[in-house]
Amino acid sequence: MKIRSPRYHREIPQRYRLEAEQVPSGQIYFPPRPVYPNGEVGKPIKLADKGKIVTFTVIYTPPKEHSDFSPYGIAIVELDDGARLMAQVADVADPTKLEIGQRVKIEFRRIRTEGEEGLLCYGYKVTPE
Repeated sequence: MKIRSPRYHREIPQRYRLEAEQVPSGQIYFPPRPVYPNGEVGKPIKLADKGKIVTFTVIYTPPKEHSDFSPYGIAIVELDDGARLMAQVADVADPTKLEIGQRVKIEFRRIRTEGEEGLLCYGYKVTPE
């Protein structure tokens, strides 16, 4: 048995529940950080589940663990609460038809299959509204 990536397990609360932190100045940090600028203290929030595409690209030659999704779009999405995140765009027959400003919603999906044992890793992706 091989050792799994500790980063994936460390980020499970963010991947599964979209947990973030907002500091008094209004900035939202996703994933939360251990220390914030100017000594601010973050309070836990749940991110909005809808937003719009700010920019995107289409991946034609993916890494091995994502080859079953090829070609696929990767987008930077600005959520309705102002937070930005990067996510794979799912349920799009032709990813070249994605548009900046297109409305999307966040869904819980399989991200990849890791290792020879086939460990399923789940997290968020975005789909058109």
